[in-house]
This record gives sequence, C-alpha cells and structure tokens, in this order.
Amino acid sequence: MALSPLDDHPVHQTAQVMRHVATSDRNFYDRYYFNCHAGTDELMLIVGLGQYPNLGVTDAFACVRHGDLHRVVRASRELGPDRMNTGIGPFRVEVVEGLKRLRVILEPNEHGLSFELDWEGTIPATLEPRHFLRWQERVMFDSVRLAQTGRWTGSITIGDQVIPVTPDRWLGTRDRSWGVRPVGEPEPPGIQANNSGTFYW
Repeated sequence: MALSPLDDHPVHQTAQVMRHVATSDRNFYDRYYFNCHAGTDELMLIVGLGQYPNLGVTDAFACVRHGDLHRVVRASRELGPDRMNTGIGPFRVEVVEGLKRLRVILEPNEHGLSFELDWEGTIPATLEPRHFLRWQERVMFDSVRLAQTGRWTGSITIGDQVIPVTPDRWLGTRDRSWGVRPVGEPEPPGIQANNSGTFYW
C-alpha cells in the first residue's frame, strides 16, 4: 500500500489507503460528465473525465458540435497514486465549491478546441437511486449518480473563434457517478459466456 495526498483528509470509508477502492472489481469507475449549450442549436459541448483505479487509468474527452463542425479531443494517462490530480494532458476538472461550483478546462492544443468554463449549479445536486444489477451471480452494476442543472461562465475557442459563454444564456446539466459498471474491454469468457448481451440506458 502507498499513501497519497488524499489520505491526509478525514474521508476514509474502509481500512485501506484512499488510492485503493473497497472492491477489486476491474470495472470500478469514478466519473464526471458535463454538457454546455446556449438553449439553441448553435453549439453543443460535452465533456467527460473518468478514473478507473483498478485498471490504473484515467481519461478525458471533449466533443463539440458547432454549425457543421464536429470536433473531438481525447486524452489518457496512467492514474498514479494521487486521485485528486484530475489533470490529463490538456484537461482538468477543479472542484471550487463541492456540489455547487466546478471549473472545467481544456488548455489550447493542436486539435483547435479549448475552453475554460465555470459551472454553477442552479438546483441542489440530487442523488439518484442506487443502480444494482446482478447477472448469473456476478455483480454487473453497483453504482450511484448525482445529477444537477446549472449555468456556465467563461469562453470556448474553436479554431480562431472565441465564443463568450455567459450565465444568462449558457445552460447545461452535469452528473457524477461512481461504482461498478462494465467499462473497457469485455470480461474474459466464463460464467458470463451465456450472456447474449443487453443494452442499458
């Protein structure tokens, strides 16, 4: 076991260091999702950032649709010991005020999409019911999610165009979810081999 900066905070839930989650299931994840739009069809931005502690990976993406343009930026790295470090290449998510204000950043890069955006919730973050599903004795889903609507402030840069983002027009939703759900490559054949596949939404 190895310590990380998060271990100095009184947030432990198990007799483990914070970099180790309570399950060894490879599918444990911890993720952010955001969307941003002006209430019109002029632009839609989606951003996600996730950590997969038992796979040792963290990754992020941003996808924008602006007019006829569809642009995607992705980044991935080894997770390392510090789960509070959300920097992944040019991406970063900062919690300014828990459950209320966050900052989402994509620094300038070779893909022609960048932004610095501040999120402020307009309703309290709401915890959804726990999602639990067992398939042929194996736990496939055991996760929770919070959801929130809010407003954005900042700017989005696409190519040479800087788009001001002001809270009077720019809205969105976000969620945070964590737990166990199928991620990445499929499981090796075994007891799941009789699973013909199911779509979950």
